[in-house]
Parts: sequence; structure tokens; C-alpha cells
Amino acid sequence: MIKGIIVGHSDFAKGMLHTAEQIVGKQPDLEIISNKGISCEVLSERIAKIVRSNESQETIVFVDLPGGSCTISCYGLLKDYNELNVIVGVNLPMLIEFFMLRDKHSVIELVPILIEKGRENIFKLRCRK
Repeated sequence: MIKGIIVGHSDFAKGMLHTAEQIVGKQPDLEIISNKGISCEVLSERIAKIVRSNESQETIVFVDLPGGSCTISCYGLLKDYNELNVIVGVNLPMLIEFFMLRDKHSVIELVPILIEKGRENIFKLRCRK
């Protein structure tokens, strides 16, 4: 099973996990990390500690938005963990898809599926007449 790490501003990661688990049930092999009150360096260290805890397990890091401290912290990790898979711009459909498919695919197969799922669930709602 692929491990997941959700990294976000304030309580974003906690809220995303809680909401997704309300839909698909409790999830193993998942960590949440908040940037609340910590520097990019500390945030990077926390993520790296989780990645190091089982380097043989495939892992995907989900980050809330591009350009923020969470993304900057993950970007810095890619120098030491160049095989680390970081998806920026996580949304609920993407996260639910991850939970449903992470024991059926390898990381290399799953990452493009998740990115497509995230993109296809962003649209303008229109009323048909």
C-alpha cells in the first residue's frame, strides 16, 4: 500500500483527511502535517522524518497550494529524495481516488491518475435550459 502524507496550511490537512474518511472510511498509512507556527526548515524536517521512517515504502506527498511554505519545504526535499512524489494542489476527489486505488497501483501508475482526477473535478457549474 502506498503511504500518503498531506501537508497544508493551518488545519487544511486535518480537514481534508477528516472529510475524506467520512466518505471512504478510516485510512491507514497516512500522515498529516500542518505548517502552523513552524518554519520551512522545521516543516521539511518533519516531512523527511516520515519519509525516512520507511524509505522502501512508496509514498506520495499531497500539498495544498503552489508557492507557499508547504510547497517550498517539499521542493527542498527533492534534492535528497529525488524519487519522492509530490502532488501540489490536492483536492477532495483526488484524495478519495488515492484512498481507493493506492493498494492497486504503483506510484508511477497512480500519480498521473490522481492528477487527472483532480483536474477533471474542477469546472464551472452551469444550469442547462
